[in-house]
Amino acid sequence: MPESRSTEPLVWIDCEMTGLDTSKDSIMSLACFITDFELNVLDENGYEAVIHHSQEQMDAMGDWCKDHHGASGLTQACLSSSMTAEQAAEELLQYVQKYLHHRILDVSAIKEAARRWAPEDVLKRSPQKAGKHEARADILESIEEARYYRTMFFTGPSA
Repeated sequence: MPESRSTEPLVWIDCEMTGLDTSKDSIMSLACFITDFELNVLDENGYEAVIHHSQEQMDAMGDWCKDHHGASGLTQACLSSSMTAEQAAEELLQYVQKYLHHRILDVSAIKEAARRWAPEDVLKRSPQKAGKHEARADILESIEEARYYRTMFFTGPSA
């Protein structure tokens, strides 16, 4: 049976963490946006949560996280937050269930394919990320990047 065109929405999630070791590090903040199949954001507010952490957890972060999350204000936001990880997970699930679909689109995979096989001019014109490492900003940049790759590889400039 041939494939049919999907018009299901896409769920975009990004997290900021105390580090990258999943055995000891934890999620500090997360954001979620939903787009339609054409990559139009369906809810401009999306979902965001900042999860409470103790001073001890903040002190245990590596230097990069301490510097970056301290400068961005995320460390203080975590210390001030009353949101638990369990509350954030439940709220996120409720938000996603409004639109939930079982397919995943990984923009990083498209980007890696482009880095290997796309013409050089396509790579040079690809959207540059600001590198903020903030969940909301990272998702919106990824959606913009997906729009670029969609135009370059799938729909052409007229779509």
